[in-house]
Amino acid sequence: MLVIKRKSVVMGILIVLLIITGYLNLVYNQSVLNGQDAQEAVSQQGKEDGIAVKDKEGSSEEEDDTAEVAAVSSANFFASYRQERENTRKEEIEYIREILDNPASDPEMKKEAQAQLLEITKNMEKELAIEALIKAKGFKDVVVILHKDSVNVIVDKPELKQEEVAQILDIVRRESGHKPENIKIIPKI
Repeated sequence: MLVIKRKSVVMGILIVLLIITGYLNLVYNQSVLNGQDAQEAVSQQGKEDGIAVKDKEGSSEEEDDTAEVAAVSSANFFASYRQERENTRKEEIEYIREILDNPASDPEMKKEAQAQLLEITKNMEKELAIEALIKAKGFKDVVVILHKDSVNVIVDKPELKQEEVAQILDIVRRESGHKPENIKIIPKI
C-alpha cells in the first residue's frame, strides 16, 4: 500500500512538472509572438508614414530590419527551446536521483527510476546526434523532440523541398528507429 502511494506521489510530481513546463512554454511562445506582433505594428506604422529609407544598393532599412528580426527570432526560438528542454530534464533527473538516493525507496520503484533515467539519457543522445547530422546536411538550425512513439523535427527554414524532407526523414528514421509515419518534420515559419 505504501509502495503504491509513493509511486503515485512520484508520478503526480512528474505530471505536475510536465504541466508547468507546458504552461511556461505556452506563455513564453505567446510573449515571443506578441513581441513579433509589436515589431510588425511598428514596421507597418513606418510604412504608413513613408519612413522606409533606401540604402545605396536599393534595399530599404525596413527590409534589412525585418530580415534581422526574423533571424534573431528564429535563433531565439531554437536557443530558448534547448535551454528549456535542458532545464526540464535537469529537474526530472533530480527527482529521479532523489528516488534512487533515498534508502527508504522501494526496490521496484528504484528499478523503475533507473529505467526512466536510462531512457532520458538515450533520448538526449539520440536528439543531439540527429540534430548534428541534420545540421551537417546544411540546415541552419534544428530541434529534435523524441517521444516514446513519435519524433518531431523543427527545422529553421520557412519551406522545405521534397528532397530536403527525404534527407531529414532518412536521418531521423535511421537514428531513432521510428517508422516514417511517426516522424513529423515542421518548417519554422
